[in-house]
Amino acid sequence: MAANAVGGMMAFRALLASVLLLLAAIPATGGQAVIASAPAGECILSLEASENWPALRLRASHPDQRSCFIDKESMIQVLSEAFSKPHPTWINREFTSLAIGRLIDYPWLVQFLALRAAQDPKWNAAAGKPVSGHINRYVADVLSTQEIVRDIEAPLREHGYRVTGVTVEKVLVGGIENVPQLEAPRRRGKIPFDAQVWFRLDKR
Repeated sequence: MAANAVGGMMAFRALLASVLLLLAAIPATGGQAVIASAPAGECILSLEASENWPALRLRASHPDQRSCFIDKESMIQVLSEAFSKPHPTWINREFTSLAIGRLIDYPWLVQFLALRAAQDPKWNAAAGKPVSGHINRYVADVLSTQEIVRDIEAPLREHGYRVTGVTVEKVLVGGIENVPQLEAPRRRGKIPFDAQVWFRLDKR
């Protein structure tokens, strides 16, 4: 039984390595160039650059099309690999945003947002919205705190970039049970647990 499990894990790692090699060898398609890729659990996390727009994008893909849960270390690893070495994409280019896709793919970010909202007097848990202002603005402000920004910004400084803010769309709210990988007591009310997120960038 144990031997089968070890063999299965070795086969999976070999598959991930093969996919990463293919990603590196395949030319850019659909206007996106892959800058760096790395395994993230059962998924592959890649940083892509748009060829016709000043945007970077983190994309998570699973071999079986299942959801990806990307930890902070994997995210920072891909960003560090991309920004720590010369790459043709950086030459004469200036990027203004880093899209990470759906927030729920990053449990550490969702947990930060959900727990902050659950304890925040500015969040109306019964109504599932902020006491005042737009929900997109509320979520963007929470994700703009230094506790989040400093970790994401650190690898980007190699090329003079800093995070100047966060843009959010399509916020979803629901019970605390929607937050992935969270071990916490059940709470009444609704909290934000998913959204489309962009970190705005500025080059010094």
